[in-house]
Order: sequence, then C-alpha cells, then structure tokens
Amino acid sequence: MEQAKHMIAVSAVVKNEEGHILMVRTHLRSDTWELPGGFVEAGEPLDIAVCREFLEETGVHIRPLGISGVYYNERLHVLSVVFNAEYVSGEITIQPEEIREARYVNLDEGNMDEYITRPQLKSRIRDAMDSTHSTPYETWDLNAPNFKLMSRLDGEHNHSQNVFLLTGKPRMGKSTMVKKLIGDVGAEHCSGFYTEEITNAGDRVGFRCVSVNGESVEIANVDNPSQTRIGRYGVDIETFEHFAVKVLQDALSSKKIIVIDEIGFMQMLSASFQNIVQEIVSTNEHIVLGTVPVDSHPGIDIIKYSKHAKIIGLNEFNRDVVAEFLMEDILKRKLLVERDERPSRALRH
Repeated sequence: MEQAKHMIAVSAVVKNEEGHILMVRTHLRSDTWELPGGFVEAGEPLDIAVCREFLEETGVHIRPLGISGVYYNERLHVLSVVFNAEYVSGEITIQPEEIREARYVNLDEGNMDEYITRPQLKSRIRDAMDSTHSTPYETWDLNAPNFKLMSRLDGEHNHSQNVFLLTGKPRMGKSTMVKKLIGDVGAEHCSGFYTEEITNAGDRVGFRCVSVNGESVEIANVDNPSQTRIGRYGVDIETFEHFAVKVLQDALSSKKIIVIDEIGFMQMLSASFQNIVQEIVSTNEHIVLGTVPVDSHPGIDIIKYSKHAKIIGLNEFNRDVVAEFLMEDILKRKLLVERDERPSRALRH
C-alpha cells in the first residue's frame, strides 16, 4: 500500500476590539478574502506555525487560544486547522509579493458573500464566528520513555487558572522571562525565588537561588563534591532545601504572587520542597509564576496537570512576545482574586 502523503495548513481568526476579523487577499486567490495562514514546515508544532505564518503575512504577533475547526481537502490531501487567536502586538504590514491586501473586516452573515467567494472558506469562518469555545491543543514529544508536554492551549481564557508555568528547552530564557515579569509587576508584589546561572569565562559552572528580596545561595556547581549529581553538577540539597522552603513558607503567609523558578529535577530531589510546592499549587489561593522542564517527572507532572495550571511553551518564535500576554493574564487573575476577597473581609469587620 502506498504511503499516505498529506500536508497541513494552519490559519487563525483574530479580532480587534470592535470584533472585526483580520483578513487577507493573496495574489494566488485574489477573488476572495481569507484568513492569514499557510503550510506547516516539517517538524513544526502547529501553534508555532500559525504564529509564524500570521506574522509573515500581516506583520502582527498573535497568541493562539485553541482550535475552532479542522477541515480536509480530499483532492489535494491538505488538512487545514483553524485556530482562534488574539492580537498581541504589531501593525499590519504585508509581503507584497504574496499578499495584495490585509485589513480588519467587519464581517457578518449579511455581507459574507461580498468578501468570501469560496464555500470552504465561508464554512471555516462561520464555524469560528459561531463557536463559543475552542478545542484544546497540545504539542507532545513522544520519545519513550521520556514523554514531554511541550505546550498546551486550553481552548479559551480560563480565569480560574492561577498557576502560570513557563516551559521550554534549556537556555530558552525562562528565568530571564521570570525576572522581567517580576520587574513589570513590581518586586513589592512578589515573593519566592528565581534561579541564576553561575558562569566562568562564559561557561556555565553552576546555579544559585535568588529570593525576590535579593538573598541568594549557591545550590549546584561542577566543583561541588556532593555525591548527589544532576548531569555534571554536584547538588547541595540541604542548602537549597533550607533556603527555598523557608522562602516559600514566608510566601504562603502573604498575598503576593509566588515565584518558583525552577520546579526542576534538581529541586525535586528535596521532598520538603516538593511537598510545599504541591501545597501551594493545590490551594488555588495564590497566583503562582513558575518554570518547569519539558521532560516528564512524576512529581512535576502532578503540578503540570493540575486543573489550576496553565502551561506556556517558550520557543525561539514567541519568547519576545510571551511576557506581554502573560503579564495581562496575571494581572487579570490578580484583580479577580482581590475582588473575590472583598466580601469576606467585610464580613469579618
């Protein structure tokens, strides 16, 4: 039997504040308006592909939320996946060699025939316009025995989620992102700790934990003689445990955003650390900003798959814009928490 050969195309529905949809007319299909998008490259996750294609065609950075529909072209063997997404940043700028025009269209059932001439495109737009929810989407690296959840889109904004977990390949900038968000929110509104690399002549030789208030301890080093080792690093579990658990216990008694960078293999060697992190995540009483590895780990997976957790995959394409929408999510959740607390405070007085 001949091997089935299919192509995958992605596109996205993005609306402005007035509810108008960003659409394009291409040179190839100049008779119709359509959603920005294109073909997925070999080995490329769909959520990354749709961000790349959207940016290339319109100059706009977007944030996929979930899938509104999946469609199959039987003649060309093309599977088309349409995402619901939101605007993040950028001004409309087209590639004139491919795109004739791009703009927000005030589209409805009454004027759809004026803009869209092809029935399959109308079907996709109608589905996206009529849907109240999107289908979740996940990217997995299923390389047994280390199954890795690379990213997850929940299908919609879930304001009950209070645990925001950055994940991605090593040295992708997760800790840098965490420190930027602490600065944006304001260190006075945060507690917890982040991790810094220790370098020597540009070579990474260890790690230190730094509390939001500036205290720090070294937790691993290539020269550390400890028999507990992660890769080439000797790990000082007792020092880390004494420092991190105390910082997180103090954070639990505050109403501040709790920063936990990183919830990693090295840190999870401490049973006390593992227990207090799971307590923090399970209570749903604190906003948490953390980082986790993409690799599977029994204790970390419990935290990743908590109903309160949102996984944000950091990659080369989105790391310049993630901070903007993550900051918005954290502040929205913070406002909801503060609003929900007001009645209970009033009852106590």
